[in-house]
Amino acid sequence: MHSSVSHKVFGTCFMLCSMCLPAKSQTPETNAYARAFADSTLTYEKYIELVEDFHPVSRIADYNVELAERDLRRSRGGFDPALYGNYDTKEFKETRYYEYLNAGIEVPTWMGLSLHGGYESARGDFLNPEKTTPGAGLVSAGLKAQLGAGLLMDKRRAALRQAQVGLEQGELDRILMRNRLYFEATTAYYRWSFAEEALAIAREAVELATFRYDAVRQNFRFGDVPAIDTVEAYTQVLNRLNGLRAAQSDWVAALNTAEVYLWDDGEIAREIPPGIRPETLEPRENYTEGLPLVIDNQHPELRKLRTRSDFLDIERRLAAEYLRPQVELRYNFLSEYVENRAQDEFFQNTGFFDNNYTFGAAVYYPLFLREARGKVGMAKIKMRVVDQEFTNLDATLTADLNALLVRYQNLRDQIEYMGQNVEYLGRLLDGERALFLNGESSLFLINARETQLVDAQNVYVDLLARARILYAEIRITAGEGFEE
Repeated sequence: MHSSVSHKVFGTCFMLCSMCLPAKSQTPETNAYARAFADSTLTYEKYIELVEDFHPVSRIADYNVELAERDLRRSRGGFDPALYGNYDTKEFKETRYYEYLNAGIEVPTWMGLSLHGGYESARGDFLNPEKTTPGAGLVSAGLKAQLGAGLLMDKRRAALRQAQVGLEQGELDRILMRNRLYFEATTAYYRWSFAEEALAIAREAVELATFRYDAVRQNFRFGDVPAIDTVEAYTQVLNRLNGLRAAQSDWVAALNTAEVYLWDDGEIAREIPPGIRPETLEPRENYTEGLPLVIDNQHPELRKLRTRSDFLDIERRLAAEYLRPQVELRYNFLSEYVENRAQDEFFQNTGFFDNNYTFGAAVYYPLFLREARGKVGMAKIKMRVVDQEFTNLDATLTADLNALLVRYQNLRDQIEYMGQNVEYLGRLLDGERALFLNGESSLFLINARETQLVDAQNVYVDLLARARILYAEIRITAGEGFEE
């Protein structure tokens, strides 16, 4: 029927395409690209696999996740152990005023404690008394703790938690970007497939009209038909040629759109080679297979809203910490024993557990707490807004999915009706041709039957393409995209 078309038709169309479009640079075939075009038919599965693997948007989505991973690494840097050191000395006129050395390591922990150990040495004739150390220097080991604000949450922990949430958001953004790419590529492929079918139908219609025109002219020469019949037959040829040119233009546009999504593993945009066709559009055997019917809680857009709520909850918890007073305690054990000795002797004589220590405390508490209360209130309001957005989005997605499912069901019925209509119109045309040969019909009726059949064939393949595109739209509405 509409899918049967000669190689000559496609050769003509590809020649037209090559004349209308600028030449593209040719590059050596890569393995993935060559495998996809090993046959004369580029199947939808091969096409969408190339899009998923090599399209720049798909790779950009991966880069966004990598950025989130780098941000998570950066936030973990807040818990990296840090070495510190400071050395100052002054000599003037053969007098050493002071020589001061302070070095050590500080290790932040998740629970708001900071462990540190260090060495301090001070020498000279004009030292500040509080900086005086024994001749061998002092070794210290201790901790710094936040007992008020910052005990359960501080800026470092908040930054790390938010970076973890950001990584999840990056992964969800990747899913959403790839889902949109899946739908756009699917739409491009099936529009190309429809344009291919419509071109075949238009070409077949031209061939039929031309064949009939030649037959009418021959009959006119023998005096079997009046001259006006040749005029009518020729007007049909002109109408069909006009339709063919329109179909060729649509085919070129659809082909170029389909090529936009084709790249190879060398990140080079590729074209569809001459002679390659898309799949022939056929009705599905099972329209409901793999069809998502409900919006579940794992929908990426809903999950992304939940991560926004998690992000804001971290802000709220951090702000709530500062409703309490800020209390910082610092404690260090001190020892002057730093010479090289055996390990057991070292721990017996260090004096780490004698009454040699430094201790400090700091307290800070704003009287009105307006900043902390304002931040907590703002975070709570933002979380309520996100909750409302979640409820609204869930309802909207459900309504959209239900509407699409109804459209899909109706489209499936339309395909069945139009398939039968094409079959019956073909029978009517065959009958009208038989009557014409017996002198019981007219050229006008045959042309009318043919026009009805061509129009019905175009509507039928359009419905088939729309059904495939609508299926993809249902998938992305339900939060699905490329097949895993």
